[in-house]
Amino acid sequence: MPPADTESPSTGATSAVKLTALTPFKPELYDRAWQSIPHPTLPLIATAHEKSTTVFSLSTLTSHSTLSGGHTRSVRSVAWKPNLSPHKLCLVSGSFDSTAGLWRWEEERKATGDDLEHDGDVKAVAWCPDNTARSGRGRYSSDVLASASYDDTVRIWREDGDGEWVCVAVLEGHAGTVWGLQWEPAPEGTRFPRLLTWSADQTLRLWTLKEDDDEDEGEMRRRNMLGAHTRDVYSASWSADSARIASTGSDGVIVVYGEEPAATNIETSPDEATVELDGDVQMGNNGNAGRAKAPASTTWKVLGTTGHGHGPFEINHVTWCKRYDMECAPERRGVEEMLVTTGDDGVVRPWQVS
Repeated sequence: MPPADTESPSTGATSAVKLTALTPFKPELYDRAWQSIPHPTLPLIATAHEKSTTVFSLSTLTSHSTLSGGHTRSVRSVAWKPNLSPHKLCLVSGSFDSTAGLWRWEEERKATGDDLEHDGDVKAVAWCPDNTARSGRGRYSSDVLASASYDDTVRIWREDGDGEWVCVAVLEGHAGTVWGLQWEPAPEGTRFPRLLTWSADQTLRLWTLKEDDDEDEGEMRRRNMLGAHTRDVYSASWSADSARIASTGSDGVIVVYGEEPAATNIETSPDEATVELDGDVQMGNNGNAGRAKAPASTTWKVLGTTGHGHGPFEINHVTWCKRYDMECAPERRGVEEMLVTTGDDGVVRPWQVS
C-alpha cells in the first residue's frame, strides 16, 4: 500500500549529500522486488522478487541470469558468500516459505540449491565478513551467518563439525520485526565486526561483541543508534569504502549517515582499547598499567535525506555498490560508489551520490 505523503525528517543541518536518479535496470520486474545485493568483487547485483532471484549486470544495467524453482513462496533476501573465486559463486536466499536456499554456480553454468529449515519467515540473511585476525575465536568465528525473522530477534548460526548449521546466539532488543541486518564491512584492526540491524520499531541498532579473553565464549550486546524515519525501516546499507550508512523504508525516504569520533580524555589500557566499541569499554583486570588514550565513543549524524525516492511507493531496499555504467567517467568505473534502491513499483533505481 502506498504510504501517505510525508516530509523528509528534519536534520537540523544543511545536507552534505545529494542523490541524483540514474537510468533504471532493465527489464523492469513488474512485481514487488524486495532486495538488491551487489557481488563483493564482480560487477553483478542480485535482486530478490517473487519466487526468484534475478542477477543483473552492473556494466550493462541489464539482466544476466535468473535463479528459480527453489522456493515455493516469495524470496525476501539474498546474500553472496564472500572470499570465493569467480568460478565458485555461492548465494544464499531467504524466503517466506521458511527456508534458506544455498545456490552454487557450477561449471555447466547453472545454479543448484540446498535448503536450511527455519521456524518463521526469513526476513534477512548475512554472511560474516572474513577477518583472519579473528577467525577461529569460539562461537563467533568468521564463518558464521546471521538471520533476522518475524519474532523481533536476530539469530547467529555456525556450521558444526558434522556439517550441520546450529544456532549459537539469539539477539533480543528490537520492539518490532527485524527487517534486515548487515555485518560491518571493514572493521578496524582485529576488532570483531559490528552487526547493524533495522526494524519495524523505526530504529537502527549496532551490536558489538563482548569477549572474554580467557574463554572461547562471548556475547553480542546492543546499542541504539539512529531513529531518523517515521515508519518501518526496511533496509540499510553500510559502505566499506566511505563507512557511511544509508537507510530507507515505508516512509519512502532515503537517509545517509556518517560516523564521527567523539573526542574525550578517557584513557584505557591497550587491552581495553581492543574491545572498545561504540562507547562501551569492557574494563579489564590489569588496572591502569601501560595506559594509552583511545576514543570513548562515536556519534552518527544525518548527512542528507531524499524523500519520495520511488514516488508514492514504499522502498524495500537500499545498497551501496560500485558504478560500471556508461554514464560514469571511464576512470571512475569500478571506483565511484552509487546507491541502488528497490521498491514496490518493481523498479531497481541507481542513485549518483555527490
